[in-house]
Amino acid sequence: MEIAGVRAEFLDVNCYAVAAEHPEGQARECLLVDAGFDCAPRMKTLLDELGWTPVAVLLTHGHPDHVLGLPRLREVFPSLQAHLAAPDVYRLADPAGTLSPELGQMLGGMIGDWTAPEVVETADGACWQAAGLVIEATYAPGHTEGSTLWRVRDTSGAAEDLEVPEVLFTGDVLFAGSIGRTDLPGGDDQAMRTSLRMFASMPDTPILPGHGPGSTIAHELRTNPFL
Repeated sequence: MEIAGVRAEFLDVNCYAVAAEHPEGQARECLLVDAGFDCAPRMKTLLDELGWTPVAVLLTHGHPDHVLGLPRLREVFPSLQAHLAAPDVYRLADPAGTLSPELGQMLGGMIGDWTAPEVVETADGACWQAAGLVIEATYAPGHTEGSTLWRVRDTSGAAEDLEVPEVLFTGDVLFAGSIGRTDLPGGDDQAMRTSLRMFASMPDTPILPGHGPGSTIAHELRTNPFL
């Protein structure tokens, strides 16, 4: 698996692009993960350099800093399909209104004339294949009701022959050394605790969060004070 990405300057959101290491044919299709507010121009430049064509974007949750770039991405990539957990879809109708009043006021001037983008409502446990990759969604509520862990596996070769056979995109659930906040509307501390317990039974896998550097599940289980 090959992984690249850009950082959206608004709240430093990591926006990823993922492609199979050994694609079939000449076309290099890829997946995107999250749609930061100002990511579209840099993502297009990156994908043009790599020769990759995005077919879908996996949204880790419905907070504005992770979804506001979706309309611009679709201007650049009109056929891009977006996937978001069903419990967070309501947030797209009024992104600023689903935050605290202070954050909502800050975002109001940025959003402007907003129309909720169409998305595929993804169910917990959904699994499918795209761009030569297997995608699996696991709900992990706590930061938001529909926060999702996206597990992506490369099926283009034997696992031992791939540099990165599998990766887990954790959004704002799990960071390197920390976790996502639960004090915004829709956050739930008890739900977050339940979600975090899932990592103890997961295989050691690289994690790529919505903010900050990557890590591995094993490293976080050893060192993260919240696990």
